[in-house]
Amino acid sequence: RYRSDYSKKGRYLGYESSVSIVDNYLYVSENGGLFYCVDLNTMELVWAQDTKDDSNSSPLFDWGEDDRGYIYTAPSLHWTQKNHKGVISIYKLDAQTGEIIWTHEMECETHDGISGGVQSSPLMGKKGSDIEDLIIYTVGRSPTAWKGQLVALNKHTGEVVWQASTGNYTWSSPVALYNEDGKSYIFLGNASGVCRLVDGATGELLDTVDLDQTIEASPVVFNDTVIIGTREGVYAFRIY
Repeated sequence: RYRSDYSKKGRYLGYESSVSIVDNYLYVSENGGLFYCVDLNTMELVWAQDTKDDSNSSPLFDWGEDDRGYIYTAPSLHWTQKNHKGVISIYKLDAQTGEIIWTHEMECETHDGISGGVQSSPLMGKKGSDIEDLIIYTVGRSPTAWKGQLVALNKHTGEVVWQASTGNYTWSSPVALYNEDGKSYIFLGNASGVCRLVDGATGELLDTVDLDQTIEASPVVFNDTVIIGTREGVYAFRIY
């Protein structure tokens, strides 16, 4: 149904991420390394941006304080890896034009054909909380194949506010819990089954629970309870 310069060079066509839709505009990343904005009324391409590599992470749309729309997206390490190593970028794009506002590079690896980089969706801080200006990503197989990182970036500038280890690599998305004062806590699970509770403002590790089961799914939060699925079961945690 479509072609690109990348697909002509042998890169895959197609999509593995979810989309973001605002009004009649659809935003989606694709396997070849491009990011598209499509007008759903006409099914015509509005703009395309080169994000360099295969994307599995779903894009996040945010209305800025300037009343302009912005997109956050990040790829995995596939086509651009050399000897199983490489760099991926987290991107902030102008939703109207596709212009790159900022990028943040992360070193990562692939292993046995399984890509490193970003496989999860980002967490954006809730307005009025202590992380309201942060966009937070898990980056798998970073900086090495059996490691992962949780990185919190200032959403306005792309600068690193804090960065923390996830132990083993992480495909699961992070989620946030908030108290009545807007204090944030981040919950995430890694591929070897270790669940972490992290201070949202600082990245400080507060607690861990080892399920010893592979976690690939993303958790959900209901009040003070986090529910997460593994390859062997579903678990609920109450956060005190």
